[in-house]
Amino acid sequence: MEILAGIASKLGELLVDATVKQARYLFCFNSIVKELEDKETNLKEAQDGIHERVEQERQIHRAIDIEKDVEKWLADVVKEMADVQTLKTKIAEKKSCFNGWCPNWGFRYWMGRKASKETRKLSDLQDRGKFNTVALPKPLPSDKEMHIPRFFSSFETTKSACNQITEALKKGSTKMVGLHGLGGVGKTTLAKFVGNQLRQEKIFDEVGIATVSQDPDIINVQSELVKWLGWELKEKDEEERADRLRLMFSESKGRKILIILDDVWKELDLETVGIPANCCKILLTTRLQQVCDRMGCDTRIKLDALDQAEGLDLLREHAGIDVADTTLTDVSKRVADECKGLPLAIKVVGSALTGRNADEWNVALDKLQNAKLDKIEGIDKDSLGVYGCLKFSYDYLNGEDSRSCFLLCSLFPEDYKIDLEDLLGYAVGLVWYQAESIEKARSLLRGTIKGLKDSSLLLDIDDDGFVKMHDIVRDVAIWIGKVEKKYFTSKVGIGLAEWAVEEGLEQYRGISL
Repeated sequence: MEILAGIASKLGELLVDATVKQARYLFCFNSIVKELEDKETNLKEAQDGIHERVEQERQIHRAIDIEKDVEKWLADVVKEMADVQTLKTKIAEKKSCFNGWCPNWGFRYWMGRKASKETRKLSDLQDRGKFNTVALPKPLPSDKEMHIPRFFSSFETTKSACNQITEALKKGSTKMVGLHGLGGVGKTTLAKFVGNQLRQEKIFDEVGIATVSQDPDIINVQSELVKWLGWELKEKDEEERADRLRLMFSESKGRKILIILDDVWKELDLETVGIPANCCKILLTTRLQQVCDRMGCDTRIKLDALDQAEGLDLLREHAGIDVADTTLTDVSKRVADECKGLPLAIKVVGSALTGRNADEWNVALDKLQNAKLDKIEGIDKDSLGVYGCLKFSYDYLNGEDSRSCFLLCSLFPEDYKIDLEDLLGYAVGLVWYQAESIEKARSLLRGTIKGLKDSSLLLDIDDDGFVKMHDIVRDVAIWIGKVEKKYFTSKVGIGLAEWAVEEGLEQYRGISL
């Protein structure tokens, strides 16, 4: 009897609760609708907050991936908001009747019940909308890698330096690695190769690279970095850009980032660029070991020139020499020796001698041995070999259009991304080609550019429609332009009046300040 009494009491409570709940739909209808509207407002504010956070991530990182659970939540919110709006419209249509003396009790009951149900859904959605992270930077596509010359080969000399760099960067204690060596020895190529490799192996999530050069353009350095890191800078002022860049790095904590600073000539203040301490690892390349010291590199690695056998192998590869062709065995060894083991020199000479016979190789050897380049300002004896090889390669170019294009490219600033459409304008204006239309001239220019790239005198870069000139190649081109009285380059501020007297500028086709 006691058990039956307990059951009856509990059943009574449940029936009372259910009756009160059902009665509430009828007699507290306006309160239920008000509660629904309040929850709708709260969820709308939460939705706006998530959208704002996503937009902040998009401003910091040019491309982002919104978290899957955030995407689903936002979609659920949109659907639920639409359902609530439909319900509110129905309620509004009957509102005059609800407020009259004869309310529609059946309709009020069902609308009150639906409104309570939607209120619970809104509340649940708001509870779900508490996310630590709403979006992550979109990783660069697997094929978005730094461009490596098509004949890049990992010889033992290169492989040794590559392994040293890789091991140093993998160490937790390493913050900065310095790679130094002669101009033309392949520092930039090796740094890019290491960057691509470490990213593929997922040692680093992101790898950014920027060319610093002798006269650093900080804004350009910042732009190059954010392009590779998938970020975006809208600020114009250098300091404001640096502030934004520091914020981007701080927002990316937890992601492993490698920054490659290429062609550094003097101590660079990383804070000026916007790279805060301890936010990433840095690999810098320089011709000067003292730069590594001044920058405080944890590890300093020298990239040596190729040994004799490696240099010969690279020359044969670029010149397309068949190992079985014994007529070129001796002379190719001697030509390779003249290149001093510098890959840049070997590539340009090998490309120039592709398809040549033994007699032509011997003539080339004589020209290399007798190159008189000691009058080029600012070069040391260790660099004379590569300069001589570059002059030799220029002399072997086919056609005046190729030589003119090569020299004209040197008038652009150091490490400049040269727009082929700009070159097209010069080609037409200077009448390099007998072309009846702009399109025909564009096609001929593409052929000229391809020939210069095949000769390793111009470089492919990661932007279609642009080329670059190696800084050593540019130095030689500027010197040739001056010697041949074709083009003249100088820094601003010297004064054209003095030039006209001392240089006889009327002989030149172009002057670049």
